[in-house]
Amino acid sequence: MSKHGELTAEIGSKITLDGYDVFYDHGISSENVGKIVSTLKREYGRDDELSQLDIAVVEQGSDKAVLLVEIEETSDRPKTFLGDIFGVLFGKHIYFRRRELQVGNFTTLLVVGISKAEHIDRNQHIQDYANSIKVSLGTQNSKIGKVVIKTYRDKEDMLEKLPTLLEMAINGEL
Repeated sequence: MSKHGELTAEIGSKITLDGYDVFYDHGISSENVGKIVSTLKREYGRDDELSQLDIAVVEQGSDKAVLLVEIEETSDRPKTFLGDIFGVLFGKHIYFRRRELQVGNFTTLLVVGISKAEHIDRNQHIQDYANSIKVSLGTQNSKIGKVVIKTYRDKEDMLEKLPTLLEMAINGEL
């Protein structure tokens, strides 16, 4: 496993949510580990991939993705967050290991990062505009219900607080 995905693997492997499968993109090979991608085409190739996500929380017994998570381990730059958000929203499909996941108003896209300064106003601005712009995109992935940005002061803070945030997102409390 590359150093880049260590935090994602650690978080993904520790999360258990009753009634949901948690899939993640980094870690030791298992049925819950694999590539999660936003694509332009149903039969996609590398050129059709717009972005890769770190975590997908899917309702058990269905393909209904209630939560998609991108974890920025090293950066909280606005253009990074914008790329994460619109790389998903511009897509027409979301796949986990070539299994198509369904997204809609029931789905939250959560982008989290590590930041010494909180940048609350800036992140709220990006979040608000992303939520208002997405309705105009006309792609399947733009039907995602809500985009949320959250930053943590360091890795330990994220490891401690992110599981609670994921539960809040699933319960519609964000």
